Amino acid sequence: MLDEVKRSSGLSVGALAERLGLSYMGVKAQCLALEKSGHLTSRNTHGGTGRPHLVYRLTQRGQEVFSTGNNRLAIGLLREAQVLYGATAAGKLLFLEFQRRLVGYAEQLAGVEDPGARLAALAGIREEEGCMARVEGGKLIEAHCPLREVFEVFPQAAEMEETLVSKALGWHVRRRVESVGDHYQTRFEAAPSDAGGPRQE
Repeated sequence: MLDEVKRSSGLSVGALAERLGLSYMGVKAQCLALEKSGHLTSRNTHGGTGRPHLVYRLTQRGQEVFSTGNNRLAIGLLREAQVLYGATAAGKLLFLEFQRRLVGYAEQLAGVEDPGARLAALAGIREEEGCMARVEGGKLIEAHCPLREVFEVFPQAAEMEETLVSKALGWHVRRRVESVGDHYQTRFEAAPSDAGGPRQE
């Protein structure tokens, strides 16, 4: 249930029940229990006309259920590198890591020339890396950022990820994080000046 909520921008009980194939009342009881335990938060939202409906999103505690790898260790090592080798050492190490990833992406995407197919293939790769990735409206949308804490301490890493995705796809994308409280999604979309991205249907 937390997985489905995380992969969305927020879900009502009805939408969650439909996704899970469970009864409305059963899902409502679980949502109330998860809200009481501090994993979910709820908020009334307006979807245009009609009555507002209650939408559930993850709290910080809910986010902590999902793996972020050894970010504390990585941050500690990067900081130690700065102490030992200077202020630019962390950036250089991060650059090497993203270059390594780019080589791997290039190997896996070799021969995939169609922009839409390339975007879908990259989403599959990122999904396997734990990013909870999907393609929606010609955009790469990720519900989880395994390196989120690293990006917060070393913002240049987020810029390197934007470059990584751009080079892997073959067109420039903008990396944008959308959040409501502790619930977030990362979106990669073609920059307005770049016509090389996939067409939006």
